[in-house]
Amino acid sequence: MRRRVVLVVAVGAGVAFGPVQVLASPAASTSTAAPASVRSELEAIALLEAAALAGRSLTYSGTQYVATWSGTDSDSALAEVAHDAEGGSVVTTPVSAAAPPVPMTATVDRRLLGLLAASYDLVVAAPGRCAGRTADVVEAYRPEGMLAGRFWLDKDSGLLLRREVFDEAGRRIRSSAFLDLQVTGAGSPTPAPPGPAGKASPSPEQLRADGWQVPPDLPAGFELFDARLSVPVPGEQVLHLAYSDGLSTLSLFAQGGRLGTEPPAGFTAEQVESRPVWVRSGAPERVVWSGGGRVWTLVSDASPQTVRAAVEALPRDPAPQQGLVPRLGRGASRMLGMLNPFG
Repeated sequence: MRRRVVLVVAVGAGVAFGPVQVLASPAASTSTAAPASVRSELEAIALLEAAALAGRSLTYSGTQYVATWSGTDSDSALAEVAHDAEGGSVVTTPVSAAAPPVPMTATVDRRLLGLLAASYDLVVAAPGRCAGRTADVVEAYRPEGMLAGRFWLDKDSGLLLRREVFDEAGRRIRSSAFLDLQVTGAGSPTPAPPGPAGKASPSPEQLRADGWQVPPDLPAGFELFDARLSVPVPGEQVLHLAYSDGLSTLSLFAQGGRLGTEPPAGFTAEQVESRPVWVRSGAPERVVWSGGGRVWTLVSDASPQTVRAAVEALPRDPAPQQGLVPRLGRGASRMLGMLNPFG
């Protein structure tokens, strides 16, 4: 049963990231037993609330290092992040053949704080440093006491400076940290448009009434927090559903059509519960399959176990069909920002 958590809105901002140390591998020693809470969970939530406010109202820029680990594979990249309080964020990563890990911004998405607090036990740990700044550190623990996530929040600006995510076994799977950060001003944030092209997206209930499958939740505590319907070309609708547990995010795309028999470049053919899927490993992981007359594309930064559980819970055809292969991933790159619940 999920916990009921009341969010307390912090007044002002007071959080930070310190100088980045070398990001250790998942095998590096980390505490996996939840410490006695130095300060209450409500204070941890208040710090994250302050970070959400700071990320929307401040103008900042900096260089970020992001690393991911999956099994024996690892990947890393540098990114330039620039955020304008009124214009939004621009993230620039090096061009490479393989998709680089998804960077974060210094912004906390307030929509997901309730999910984070409901899914994990939050504590305020000892202060730290990142990017030359003193930081409050908030840690998230699974109900059984295993460390799941850690956030460095700038004491001076309130911005999110560093974030680490751990899998169910306590292994580090993602780490993003600013190497340097410049805060240059404040402003009044412009609310984001409610949906594509500024038009309000249908509610989940409306989408279901129109024949779309919109699960309210997925395994491992992932709950629906956003649903959008776009028309990339006339007559072609693409549904985007975003799920999160507050720490990781799972983006699910659905469009009409059936899968061809050959996987696209970069994907390998695998099976999930004896049903065929196409998988592209990495960060984020991508899984494509056919089910219920639609092609599904799942993009997630969650652990492989969580991704597989989500695929098992969704419609899948017993075998790929001959015929049309839809334009997979149309617009997906523009929506990958939703993978990061704190950016």
